[in-house]
Amino acid sequence: MDFLLVELPSQFVGLLAQVEPASGVDVPQVVARVAHILSAMILVGGLFYIRTILSPAGADACFADRRAVWAKWVGLTSALLIASGLYNFFVIHQGAKAAGGELPSTYHMLFGIKFLAALLLMFVSAILAGRTALADKFREKMKMWLNIGWISATVIVVAAAILRTLH
Repeated sequence: MDFLLVELPSQFVGLLAQVEPASGVDVPQVVARVAHILSAMILVGGLFYIRTILSPAGADACFADRRAVWAKWVGLTSALLIASGLYNFFVIHQGAKAAGGELPSTYHMLFGIKFLAALLLMFVSAILAGRTALADKFREKMKMWLNIGWISATVIVVAAAILRTLH
């Protein structure tokens, strides 16, 4: 498993390095998009697994002494999602300006909704993986918070699908 975490990313970087600039591929934009999608898959997939497979057995069974590992993944994916999401937003915004136009106000509104829903999702993920007394209180209502996280993820996906049609 460690092989996959170390070797595969370096292989992808090697492939990206072979892309010729004349091909029209914006390598930083591709890297940001891949980081964004993979981070979202890990964060939302992890919450889905915890909610549907582990939480029916109770809050204590959800992490099986692996809470610290999940907490690190939550932190890493949250940081990557914020960084790559803001980068993608600015690239899209600058692209619209360069084309002589502006993004519609609907785009900005939906981006705001998506961003707030993402912050809620990251908060729920982080607090449930936390080690504080407050985190323990949140875990007492684990199922409810996982449902809120899942609803937030659904809002993000719907907003993203609409945003994709607006630029």
